[in-house]
Amino acid sequence: MSSAPPALFTLPAPRSPASRPVKPMTVLSYGLGADSTAILLMYLEDPVRYGLEPDLSDLIVLHAVTGNEWPTSLSYVDRLVLPLLAERRVRVVQVARMGFSDSDGVLVLEDSRATRHIHQAGPWRLSDWLVTGGTVPQMASGRRTCSIRFKGWCLDHWAVAEFGQRAFRRVIGYHAGERKRMEKDTKIQNRLNERAGRVICEPSYPLIEAGMDRAAVEAYVLQRLGEPIQKSYCTFCPFSGVCASRDRHEARLREHPDLAAEALAMEYASMALNEPMSLYGTRSLYEQLTEDERNDAVLTAFEERLDASPFSLYEVRRLYLPGRTKDCRHHHGDRCARPRWWCRTERTAACRREHAVFETGADGTRTELPPQCAGLDDGCHGNPVKGPAWRSVRTVWEGPRLEAEFTLMRWGREDGVQLRQGERSMIKRLHYLDRGEGYPAAEAYLVAAPSGADDKNRESFERRWTEFTGLIGPRWEPIRPLVSHRRTRGSRTVPVIRPSGVAHVPALAAA
Repeated sequence: MSSAPPALFTLPAPRSPASRPVKPMTVLSYGLGADSTAILLMYLEDPVRYGLEPDLSDLIVLHAVTGNEWPTSLSYVDRLVLPLLAERRVRVVQVARMGFSDSDGVLVLEDSRATRHIHQAGPWRLSDWLVTGGTVPQMASGRRTCSIRFKGWCLDHWAVAEFGQRAFRRVIGYHAGERKRMEKDTKIQNRLNERAGRVICEPSYPLIEAGMDRAAVEAYVLQRLGEPIQKSYCTFCPFSGVCASRDRHEARLREHPDLAAEALAMEYASMALNEPMSLYGTRSLYEQLTEDERNDAVLTAFEERLDASPFSLYEVRRLYLPGRTKDCRHHHGDRCARPRWWCRTERTAACRREHAVFETGADGTRTELPPQCAGLDDGCHGNPVKGPAWRSVRTVWEGPRLEAEFTLMRWGREDGVQLRQGERSMIKRLHYLDRGEGYPAAEAYLVAAPSGADDKNRESFERRWTEFTGLIGPRWEPIRPLVSHRRTRGSRTVPVIRPSGVAHVPALAAA
């Protein structure tokens, strides 16, 4: 066989096409309110203007279900927003917490390009967490713990499961009047990116970039949808004075007396276990509602709910521990097992006069003592610093409300303990140990409240309780053994669970 003739010239090897950077997905955190709804409408109207594909295939609308949203907000989005998203086949993902512990994971309730309804609740609602904890949402320092735990936490872990190491754009609905919130959020995200050594996500604030304040946002939504949008927040939110005016909030409560009664019952149980723990800090929701006779039906619904609810007698013991001073943190680092408010305090002039500053040895030589005072004498103590409060809650009786109140009075007579009413709540308690001045301090009482609060004790509570008070254990016998919830918050491994029937929707063509 003859060989092939030599080539007249050599063809260059084909070059592989240069890889183009992958465009990051855009994730809009959708809270059902005016701000995030306005952003959605802007994206639908002109996606390319906002850096999206014309078919919106690179947009994911992500909603965290808390379980306690107003029905009117759910209805508004179902009727007016979701049909627009379904028409354009926009991907909508709904997630919720699976349970009390972070290790229970995140549940994907729905992942679809044809979403018809916003889920009302997941398996573990925000109200479940608060009721079992015997508390209400916290207002301290303006930190929205509820949003962090039931919204941000779910969204963050869903994103980890969805994108892995790929960066994405995270869109937040802050309007032009919320620049401080934007700056805080950006700073936090930059710190997280730096800690991870990569870009996890890039925050985006379209309303601020457009210069739209709250009034402009509401006007825009009204113009596009033809119906005013109400503010979106949980029915018992302590920031309802910010989320809506008091008049509008109370009008909403009157429209939904069952939800109002639920919020009032939650506040009642919280104040029973801890008098200062009302929904609005120094004022309670109950106090506010009694100031307007239009709320009488709501208050009646609340009393009827209490009468119909099972009640428990809770023995509450509380330790108020001393806090750590700056000197303590400086000399002892991050942890100090026995902080005292005089911990390593520099000697005062009075201390130097009262106590030896030098130690004289057998040979007559003098050695200067440490410049810090041990603080063993009362005259050397500095001002007390408030530390953490530890609470023990044990259920010692269960039954109907009226019987619970009679049992409380009977046990008080038998033990020679007088009932006292709370100054604000007017809830009766059997105080068998009154709190003293300063720190550490302790108090203990028996109180009747709606059932639902979990029994709880820190592992070392009983030891510290006995050390300080000389008392051993609860005064009354608990009706069930203590179940310890392992602290799992901060775990890096959080499962994201997709039940059968909830398919993953990775691309528009696969929907």
